Amino acid sequence: MKEKATIGFLTSLDPKDKRSWSGTQYRMLTALEKEFEEVVILGPIPRPRIIGGIVVRIDRVTQFFFKKKYNREQNILKSIYYYFFVKKKIKNSKIDLIFSSSAGPEISFIQTKIPICYLADASFDQLLGYYPNYSNFASFSISESRFIMKKAIDKSHSYVFPSDWAANFEIKKYNLKKEKVHVVKFGANMDYVPDVSKILNKAYNSEINLLFLGRNWERKGGDIAFETLKILLEKGLNVTLTVCGCVPPVQHTKMKVIPFLNKNLDKEMEEFHELLYQSHLLFVPTRSECYGIVFCEAAAFGIPVITTDTGGVSTIVKNGVNGYTLPYNATPLAYANQIENLLNNQNLINEMVKNSLEKFKKELNWDVWGKEMRGIMMETIRNKDN
Repeated sequence: MKEKATIGFLTSLDPKDKRSWSGTQYRMLTALEKEFEEVVILGPIPRPRIIGGIVVRIDRVTQFFFKKKYNREQNILKSIYYYFFVKKKIKNSKIDLIFSSSAGPEISFIQTKIPICYLADASFDQLLGYYPNYSNFASFSISESRFIMKKAIDKSHSYVFPSDWAANFEIKKYNLKKEKVHVVKFGANMDYVPDVSKILNKAYNSEINLLFLGRNWERKGGDIAFETLKILLEKGLNVTLTVCGCVPPVQHTKMKVIPFLNKNLDKEMEEFHELLYQSHLLFVPTRSECYGIVFCEAAAFGIPVITTDTGGVSTIVKNGVNGYTLPYNATPLAYANQIENLLNNQNLINEMVKNSLEKFKKELNWDVWGKEMRGIMMETIRNKDN
């Protein structure tokens, strides 16, 4: 019989909303509800116009005088507001542990004896200058954000990250005890169970469809993918490129564009599944990536991945196992050669397809995540005074 515990799920977003963090919050909540008798949702946290208005004005003034941005999300004003909201939520509660789901600012000023399990996909300092929207901040805003996140780390009792990249950085940055830091991979954000027989019978000896998934053409390496397509065609390979999630600034007769699919709509989710069935390789030469749920979704459909060795990607995609991660400075020609070599080795493709399905079954799904998180959370509760 499972040991009982009540978990407080803290996020400023609504974890019941499948759009929150691209569905990741919803999957976490569902997984934890399977593992614990009670999960108390401590969000969403309303955002008063006055708070938002002040933050926007600070940002505008900063841009006007310093030509720099102000971090509208990780700042003291919002953190103090979160403190008062959370204080009311947990007062007189019977919560055994607070699960801080990407909620650094929400816990930074919290005062409680309830142990906190902190989860994030990256540190503020990792994102700084790495993601386009984490660039050109004013120095005082950077200091403020670092202060907020340091307090969040200090308040927590255990730490969970989806990648070795994030975990190792946090250990070094904040001098954390390794035994309190855990790597637990996120899963594919889907309820659908793919038809394995359909996947294993997919033909790789006719037209090959490369799939590019991403909302941001530039950040996901769209230009590299497009140039790679042209090189592959020049080599005489029978390939197409399907772009889903954005509208590229370029066109090609061998490139199909699906601007957007809303996964919250059953019909469009079915279209997404069919797209995965029809794809032979997931090709996303991303420029910055904390993790990459899309690589988990590819694994669920047995699709080998060609991508970049950056951020947390290599925790999911293992060279020669379920795909390849090329160096950050790899050229379109290097990607084209890698794809060509793989397509010329049917035995390796077959192995990668099977390996991908196996990784999804054993590692890259939310049931596995939930079971691992239960162990971490129960250990955190037992060792809260250490």
